[in-house]
Amino acid sequence: MKIYNFFEEMLFEPKWYHRAFILALLPFSLIYYLIVLIKFPRNYKDLGIPIISIGNIIVGGSGKTPLTKAVINRYEDKKIAVVMRGYKRKSKGLVVVKDFEKILVDVDISGDEAMETALFTKAAVIVSEDRKKGIIKAKELGADFVILDDGFDKPFKKLNIVIDKKIKNPFVLPAGGYRYPRSFLKYADIVLDDIQREVKVPKGDILISGISNPKRLLNFWDKKYKFFPDHYEYKWEDLKEFKDKTIITTAKDYVKLKKFPLNLKIIELNVKIAPEVIKKIDDYLIKFQ
Repeated sequence: MKIYNFFEEMLFEPKWYHRAFILALLPFSLIYYLIVLIKFPRNYKDLGIPIISIGNIIVGGSGKTPLTKAVINRYEDKKIAVVMRGYKRKSKGLVVVKDFEKILVDVDISGDEAMETALFTKAAVIVSEDRKKGIIKAKELGADFVILDDGFDKPFKKLNIVIDKKIKNPFVLPAGGYRYPRSFLKYADIVLDDIQREVKVPKGDILISGISNPKRLLNFWDKKYKFFPDHYEYKWEDLKEFKDKTIITTAKDYVKLKKFPLNLKIIELNVKIAPEVIKKIDDYLIKFQ
């Protein structure tokens, strides 16, 4: 069993052979919990623009990017800028990945999640370790409002939408898969515990993906597959044996795979936003104006 599979399994669906590791890591989880408890903001700064934060409380995928895309599509008459960290990108500082007209950099500079949003939506996309600088840049670009990716713990006035996903391991990092204890959901304005997903999988020969907890894709696929670690940097050596196959993959993987001479088809994942959530977003935007 590969190491990354072992630890991903431990975080999300632990088995008996994970118990010793979990017990050994529990003291570090306690330290982590105390740090998060102290650092989590209680005071919020007004940056002068509506901010909708879409975050979660677990490690890895919970549907943030599909939900972000759904919000962008819902408000397609608005100029929306998405501000995110740009995880695993080969760049530093603030980078405008896409303005309101075109994509300005490649996926190595943006990171895969930022490029997915840039490629498949009309929104401007900005990556920055300093989210405040990213939000200020969005204002300079003329955004009507900002979607802040993974901004649950950022000290700005915002509408805090948090995706709640229950996992079998109840502990916070590093012993478990929670980034924040479940009690922190009280700081959210909207808690989504039931995202309605519509998944359409095209026909193909093999599923290839490097997302967090990729086994969840097997709920929709029963043929050959090959999984890689989350945010994996694909190499031709990993893929050349499939050059004559039809490869099924996710949008997040596609932005890194499309540079290779492969026959790729993308899993279509759409999220339906509940009417009550739309009303809360509408009310927030109206109130801000």
